[in-house]
Amino acid sequence: MHANDKIFANVLNYVPEFGPKTLAKIRHHFGSYKNAWEAEVREFLKVPQLEKKALFSLEKIKKEKDPEKEFKNLETPAPPEVLYVKGSLPEEDSHFLGVVGTRRYSTYGKEACISIISELAGRNFVIVSGLAKGIDSFSHEVALKNKLKTIAVLGSGLSSKVLFPKENLRLADKIVSDGGAVISEYPYEMKANINTFPQRNRIIAGLSKAVWIVEAREKSGALITARYALDFNREVMALPGSIFLENAKGTNKLIKEGAAPITSSIDILNIFGVESDDSVPKSYEHLSDLEKKILDGASEPILKDDLMRKLGLSPSELIPAISLLEIKGIIKDSGGEIFRVI
Repeated sequence: MHANDKIFANVLNYVPEFGPKTLAKIRHHFGSYKNAWEAEVREFLKVPQLEKKALFSLEKIKKEKDPEKEFKNLETPAPPEVLYVKGSLPEEDSHFLGVVGTRRYSTYGKEACISIISELAGRNFVIVSGLAKGIDSFSHEVALKNKLKTIAVLGSGLSSKVLFPKENLRLADKIVSDGGAVISEYPYEMKANINTFPQRNRIIAGLSKAVWIVEAREKSGALITARYALDFNREVMALPGSIFLENAKGTNKLIKEGAAPITSSIDILNIFGVESDDSVPKSYEHLSDLEKKILDGASEPILKDDLMRKLGLSPSELIPAISLLEIKGIIKDSGGEIFRVI
Protein backbone atom coordinates (compact mmCIF):
# COMPACT_ATOMS: atom_id res chain seq x y z
CA MET A 1 0.00 0.00 0.00
CA HIS A 2 1.35 3.44 -0.95
CA ALA A 3 2.11 5.61 2.09
CA ASN A 4 -0.41 8.25 1.01
CA ASP A 5 -3.12 5.59 0.57
CA LYS A 6 -2.95 4.70 4.28
CA ILE A 7 -4.57 8.05 5.08
CA PHE A 8 -7.66 7.10 3.10
CA ALA A 9 -7.68 3.44 4.18
CA ASN A 10 -7.85 4.64 7.78
CA VAL A 11 -10.80 6.99 7.25
CA LEU A 12 -12.77 4.45 5.17
CA ASN A 13 -12.27 1.97 8.01
CA TYR A 14 -14.53 4.21 10.13
CA VAL A 15 -17.55 3.03 8.10
CA PRO A 16 -19.03 0.30 10.37
CA GLU A 17 -20.19 -1.88 7.46
CA PHE A 18 -16.73 -1.89 5.82
CA GLY A 19 -15.03 -5.00 7.20
CA PRO A 20 -11.66 -6.30 5.90
CA LYS A 21 -13.22 -8.20 2.96
CA THR A 22 -15.34 -5.21 1.91
CA LEU A 23 -12.36 -2.85 2.11
CA ALA A 24 -10.38 -5.19 -0.12
CA LYS A 25 -13.23 -5.18 -2.67
CA ILE A 26 -13.35 -1.38 -2.54
CA ARG A 27 -9.60 -1.08 -3.15
CA HIS A 28 -9.82 -3.56 -6.02
CA HIS A 29 -12.79 -1.74 -7.58
CA PHE A 30 -11.44 1.81 -7.37
CA GLY A 31 -7.73 1.00 -7.73
CA SER A 32 -6.79 2.72 -4.47
CA TYR A 33 -8.38 3.92 -1.24
CA LYS A 34 -7.66 7.51 -2.30
CA ASN A 35 -9.71 7.03 -5.46
CA ALA A 36 -12.49 5.45 -3.41
CA TRP A 37 -12.64 8.36 -0.93
CA GLU A 38 -12.74 10.91 -3.74
CA ALA A 39 -15.45 9.05 -5.68
CA GLU A 40 -19.15 9.91 -5.48
CA VAL A 41 -21.03 7.83 -2.91
CA ARG A 42 -23.30 6.43 -5.64
CA GLU A 43 -20.23 4.90 -7.32
CA PHE A 44 -20.02 2.44 -4.40
CA LEU A 45 -23.22 0.79 -5.68
CA LYS A 46 -20.98 -0.91 -8.26
CA VAL A 47 -18.91 -2.65 -5.57
CA PRO A 48 -20.02 -6.33 -5.43
CA GLN A 49 -22.18 -7.38 -2.45
CA LEU A 50 -21.92 -4.01 -0.70
CA GLU A 51 -24.61 -3.44 1.94
CA LYS A 52 -26.86 -0.55 0.89
CA LYS A 53 -26.95 0.87 4.41
CA ALA A 54 -23.18 1.30 4.14
CA LEU A 55 -23.81 4.17 1.71
CA PHE A 56 -25.59 6.17 4.41
CA SER A 57 -22.73 5.53 6.85
CA LEU A 58 -20.16 6.50 4.20
CA GLU A 59 -21.96 9.73 3.42
CA LYS A 60 -21.99 10.62 7.13
CA ILE A 61 -18.27 9.78 7.53
CA LYS A 62 -17.35 11.87 4.46
CA LYS A 63 -19.11 14.88 6.02
CA GLU A 64 -17.65 14.41 9.51
CA LYS A 65 -14.10 13.18 8.97
CA ASP A 66 -11.02 14.82 7.52
CA PRO A 67 -8.66 12.04 6.29
CA GLU A 68 -5.41 13.82 7.13
CA LYS A 69 -6.58 14.96 10.56
CA GLU A 70 -7.76 11.43 11.44
CA PHE A 71 -4.44 9.97 10.32
CA LYS A 72 -2.49 12.45 12.44
CA ASN A 73 -4.41 11.16 15.46
CA LEU A 74 -2.71 7.80 14.87
CA GLU A 75 0.79 9.20 14.98
CA THR A 76 2.80 8.81 18.17
CA PRO A 77 4.02 12.12 19.67
CA ALA A 78 7.18 10.41 20.98
CA PRO A 79 8.19 7.84 18.34
CA PRO A 80 11.44 5.89 18.80
CA GLU A 81 14.33 7.30 16.78
CA VAL A 82 15.68 3.77 16.22
CA LEU A 83 13.62 0.58 16.25
CA TYR A 84 15.18 -2.87 16.01
CA VAL A 85 12.97 -5.61 14.59
CA LYS A 86 13.45 -9.36 14.70
CA GLY A 87 10.91 -11.12 12.48
CA SER A 88 8.25 -9.55 10.27
CA LEU A 89 5.92 -6.68 11.07
CA PRO A 90 2.35 -7.62 10.00
CA GLU A 91 0.53 -5.78 7.22
CA GLU A 92 -0.44 -2.26 8.27
CA ASP A 93 -4.11 -2.78 7.40
CA SER A 94 -4.35 -5.40 10.18
CA HIS A 95 -6.27 -4.66 13.39
CA PHE A 96 -3.58 -3.91 15.98
CA LEU A 97 -4.86 -4.61 19.51
CA GLY A 98 -2.67 -3.84 22.52
CA VAL A 99 -3.22 -6.24 25.43
CA VAL A 100 -1.54 -5.60 28.79
CA GLY A 101 -2.10 -6.51 32.39
CA THR A 102 -0.61 -7.41 35.72
CA ARG A 103 2.07 -10.04 36.26
CA ARG A 104 0.21 -11.21 39.39
CA TYR A 105 -2.94 -12.19 37.53
CA SER A 106 -6.03 -13.95 38.86
CA THR A 107 -7.59 -17.04 37.30
CA TYR A 108 -10.47 -14.83 36.19
CA GLY A 109 -8.12 -12.42 34.36
CA LYS A 110 -6.16 -15.21 32.71
CA GLU A 111 -9.27 -17.03 31.51
CA ALA A 112 -10.89 -13.82 30.22
CA CYS A 113 -7.73 -12.95 28.30
CA ILE A 114 -7.50 -16.41 26.74
CA SER A 115 -11.20 -16.70 25.95
CA ILE A 116 -11.74 -13.27 24.38
CA ILE A 117 -8.56 -13.26 22.27
CA SER A 118 -9.42 -16.77 21.04
CA GLU A 119 -12.72 -15.42 19.71
CA LEU A 120 -10.81 -12.95 17.48
CA ALA A 121 -9.28 -15.80 15.46
CA GLY A 122 -9.57 -15.46 11.69
CA ARG A 123 -10.32 -11.71 11.78
CA ASN A 124 -6.92 -10.21 10.88
CA PHE A 125 -6.07 -9.08 14.41
CA VAL A 126 -2.51 -8.53 15.60
CA ILE A 127 -1.92 -8.76 19.35
CA VAL A 128 0.65 -6.26 20.66
CA SER A 129 2.06 -6.77 24.15
CA GLY A 130 5.23 -6.65 26.24
CA LEU A 131 6.35 -10.31 26.65
CA ALA A 132 6.24 -9.87 30.46
CA LYS A 133 5.14 -12.63 32.80
CA GLY A 134 1.42 -12.92 33.39
CA ILE A 135 -1.22 -11.36 31.13
CA ASP A 136 1.32 -10.22 28.50
CA SER A 137 2.62 -13.76 28.03
CA PHE A 138 -0.88 -15.24 27.89
CA SER A 139 -1.91 -12.74 25.22
CA HIS A 140 1.05 -13.73 23.02
CA GLU A 141 0.50 -17.45 23.62
CA VAL A 142 -3.22 -17.44 22.88
CA ALA A 143 -2.58 -15.37 19.74
CA LEU A 144 -0.10 -17.97 18.47
CA LYS A 145 -2.43 -20.84 19.37
CA ASN A 146 -5.20 -19.22 17.31
CA LYS A 147 -2.98 -18.36 14.31
CA LEU A 148 -3.02 -14.62 15.05
CA LYS A 149 0.15 -12.61 14.44
CA THR A 150 1.63 -11.00 17.52
CA ILE A 151 4.26 -8.35 18.31
CA ALA A 152 6.31 -8.33 21.51
CA VAL A 153 7.78 -4.95 22.55
CA LEU A 154 10.78 -5.46 24.82
CA GLY A 155 12.18 -3.47 27.70
CA SER A 156 15.63 -4.85 26.83
CA GLY A 157 17.72 -5.34 23.70
CA LEU A 158 16.91 -8.17 21.27
CA SER A 159 19.94 -10.33 22.06
CA SER A 160 19.16 -13.67 23.65
CA LYS A 161 21.80 -12.81 26.25
CA VAL A 162 19.75 -9.93 27.66
CA LEU A 163 16.14 -10.61 26.55
CA PHE A 164 13.86 -10.13 29.53
CA PRO A 165 12.31 -12.14 31.02
CA LYS A 166 14.77 -14.90 30.18
CA GLU A 167 12.16 -17.64 30.62
CA ASN A 168 10.21 -16.18 27.67
CA LEU A 169 13.08 -16.59 25.20
CA ARG A 170 11.38 -19.63 23.65
CA LEU A 171 8.10 -17.70 23.38
CA ALA A 172 9.95 -14.84 21.63
CA ASP A 173 11.43 -17.30 19.12
CA LYS A 174 7.97 -18.79 18.49
CA ILE A 175 6.51 -15.33 17.85
CA VAL A 176 9.14 -14.72 15.16
CA SER A 177 8.90 -18.19 13.58
CA ASP A 178 5.10 -17.85 13.32
CA GLY A 179 5.33 -14.64 11.29
CA GLY A 180 5.24 -12.01 14.04
CA ALA A 181 7.94 -9.75 15.43
CA VAL A 182 9.94 -8.99 18.55
CA ILE A 183 10.95 -5.32 18.62
CA SER A 184 12.95 -2.92 20.78
CA GLU A 185 14.31 0.61 20.64
CA TYR A 186 17.25 -0.36 22.86
CA PRO A 187 20.74 -1.40 21.70
CA TYR A 188 21.05 -5.10 20.84
CA GLU A 189 22.72 -6.20 24.10
CA MET A 190 21.29 -3.60 26.49
CA LYS A 191 19.85 -5.05 29.70
CA ALA A 192 16.44 -4.03 30.98
CA ASN A 193 16.26 -1.61 33.89
CA ILE A 194 13.61 0.11 35.99
CA ASN A 195 13.14 2.89 33.40
CA THR A 196 12.95 0.85 30.21
CA PHE A 197 9.58 -0.79 30.87
CA PRO A 198 7.49 2.38 31.30
CA GLN A 199 9.25 3.80 28.23
CA ARG A 200 8.52 0.77 26.04
CA ASN A 201 4.82 1.00 27.00
CA ARG A 202 4.45 4.05 24.75
CA ILE A 203 5.46 1.86 21.78
CA ILE A 204 2.79 -0.72 22.66
CA ALA A 205 0.22 2.10 22.75
CA GLY A 206 1.59 3.74 19.61
CA LEU A 207 1.43 0.54 17.55
CA SER A 208 -2.12 -0.23 18.62
CA LYS A 209 -5.42 1.19 17.42
CA ALA A 210 -6.89 0.31 20.83
CA VAL A 211 -5.44 -0.97 24.10
CA TRP A 212 -7.17 -3.49 26.37
CA ILE A 213 -6.16 -3.48 30.05
CA VAL A 214 -7.07 -6.96 31.32
CA GLU A 215 -6.18 -6.65 35.01
CA ALA A 216 -4.41 -3.86 36.89
CA ARG A 217 -3.98 -2.81 40.48
CA GLU A 218 -4.31 0.88 41.33
CA LYS A 219 -0.60 1.54 40.68
CA SER A 220 0.03 -1.09 38.02
CA GLY A 221 2.49 -0.52 35.18
CA ALA A 222 -0.31 -1.48 32.79
CA LEU A 223 -2.00 1.83 33.63
CA ILE A 224 1.03 3.64 32.16
CA THR A 225 0.17 2.05 28.83
CA ALA A 226 -3.42 3.25 29.23
CA ARG A 227 -2.22 6.82 29.84
CA TYR A 228 -0.03 6.70 26.74
CA ALA A 229 -2.98 5.35 24.74
CA LEU A 230 -5.10 8.31 25.84
CA ASP A 231 -2.30 10.74 24.96
CA PHE A 232 -2.04 9.16 21.51
CA ASN A 233 -5.82 9.26 20.86
CA ARG A 234 -6.17 5.49 21.04
CA GLU A 235 -9.25 3.74 22.40
CA VAL A 236 -8.79 2.44 25.96
CA MET A 237 -10.68 -0.66 27.04
CA ALA A 238 -10.74 -2.56 30.33
CA LEU A 239 -11.98 -5.85 31.74
CA PRO A 240 -14.55 -5.23 34.52
CA GLY A 241 -13.86 -7.08 37.74
CA SER A 242 -15.13 -7.67 41.25
CA ILE A 243 -14.91 -4.70 43.60
CA PHE A 244 -13.24 -7.06 46.08
CA LEU A 245 -10.34 -7.93 43.74
CA GLU A 246 -7.14 -5.86 44.04
CA ASN A 247 -6.41 -6.67 40.38
CA ALA A 248 -9.68 -5.02 39.34
CA LYS A 249 -9.22 -1.70 41.15
CA GLY A 250 -7.19 -0.18 38.33
CA THR A 251 -9.41 -1.48 35.52
CA ASN A 252 -12.66 -0.54 37.26
CA LYS A 253 -11.27 2.96 37.80
CA LEU A 254 -10.46 3.20 34.07
CA ILE A 255 -14.06 2.25 33.24
CA LYS A 256 -15.37 4.91 35.64
CA GLU A 257 -13.15 7.41 33.79
CA GLY A 258 -14.56 6.43 30.40
CA ALA A 259 -12.72 3.31 29.23
CA ALA A 260 -14.88 0.86 27.28
CA PRO A 261 -15.83 -2.23 29.36
CA ILE A 262 -14.96 -5.46 27.54
CA THR A 263 -17.09 -8.48 28.40
CA SER A 264 -16.81 -10.41 25.12
CA SER A 265 -15.05 -10.32 21.76
CA ILE A 266 -18.15 -8.62 20.34
CA ASP A 267 -17.20 -5.45 22.26
CA ILE A 268 -13.73 -5.41 20.68
CA LEU A 269 -15.09 -6.12 17.19
CA ASN A 270 -17.51 -3.20 17.55
CA ILE A 271 -14.73 -0.82 18.61
CA PHE A 272 -12.61 -1.83 15.61
CA GLY A 273 -15.61 -1.64 13.28
CA VAL A 274 -15.21 -5.29 12.31
CA GLU A 275 -18.26 -7.17 11.08
CA SER A 276 -19.48 -9.81 13.51
CA ASP A 277 -21.26 -13.00 12.49
CA ASP A 278 -23.08 -13.24 15.81
CA SER A 279 -24.46 -10.90 18.41
CA VAL A 280 -23.70 -13.46 21.14
CA PRO A 281 -20.94 -16.06 21.48
CA LYS A 282 -21.70 -19.40 19.80
CA SER A 283 -21.16 -21.24 23.09
CA TYR A 284 -24.43 -19.78 24.46
CA GLU A 285 -26.54 -21.58 21.87
CA HIS A 286 -28.71 -24.51 22.97
CA LEU A 287 -28.29 -23.92 26.71
CA SER A 288 -30.96 -25.23 29.06
CA ASP A 289 -33.07 -22.84 31.13
CA LEU A 290 -31.16 -23.92 34.24
CA GLU A 291 -27.79 -23.21 32.56
CA LYS A 292 -28.98 -19.77 31.46
CA LYS A 293 -30.20 -19.08 34.99
CA ILE A 294 -26.76 -19.98 36.39
CA LEU A 295 -25.03 -17.76 33.82
CA ASP A 296 -27.26 -14.83 34.77
CA GLY A 297 -26.49 -15.44 38.44
CA ALA A 298 -22.74 -15.53 37.76
CA SER A 299 -22.60 -12.30 35.78
CA GLU A 300 -19.94 -11.28 38.33
CA PRO A 301 -17.59 -13.72 40.14
CA ILE A 302 -19.52 -15.35 42.99
CA LEU A 303 -18.91 -18.10 45.56
CA LYS A 304 -20.66 -21.37 44.79
CA ASP A 305 -22.58 -21.33 48.09
CA ASP A 306 -23.71 -17.75 47.50
CA LEU A 307 -24.83 -18.63 43.97
CA MET A 308 -26.83 -21.55 45.36
CA ARG A 309 -28.63 -19.27 47.80
CA LYS A 310 -29.11 -16.54 45.22
CA LEU A 311 -30.79 -18.89 42.75
CA GLY A 312 -32.63 -21.01 45.33
CA LEU A 313 -31.06 -24.23 44.03
CA SER A 314 -30.05 -27.37 45.86
CA PRO A 315 -26.49 -28.81 45.57
CA SER A 316 -27.86 -31.70 43.49
CA GLU A 317 -29.29 -29.19 40.97
CA LEU A 318 -26.41 -26.69 40.87
CA ILE A 319 -23.26 -28.83 40.92
CA PRO A 320 -24.00 -31.04 37.85
CA ALA A 321 -25.06 -27.96 35.86
CA ILE A 322 -21.87 -26.11 36.81
CA SER A 323 -19.80 -29.14 35.80
CA LEU A 324 -21.50 -29.22 32.40
CA LEU A 325 -20.96 -25.50 31.87
CA GLU A 326 -17.28 -25.98 32.74
CA ILE A 327 -16.99 -28.75 30.16
CA LYS A 328 -18.52 -26.40 27.58
CA GLY A 329 -15.89 -23.81 28.50
CA ILE A 330 -18.43 -21.17 29.54
CA ILE A 331 -17.69 -20.85 33.26
CA LYS A 332 -14.80 -21.61 35.60
CA ASP A 333 -14.82 -22.92 39.16
CA SER A 334 -11.72 -21.61 40.92
CA GLY A 335 -11.58 -22.72 44.56
CA GLY A 336 -15.35 -22.46 44.95
CA GLU A 337 -15.62 -19.11 43.13
CA ILE A 338 -17.71 -19.26 39.95
CA PHE A 339 -17.20 -16.85 37.06
CA ARG A 340 -18.03 -16.65 33.38
CA VAL A 341 -15.13 -16.83 30.94
CA ILE A 342 -17.06 -15.94 27.76
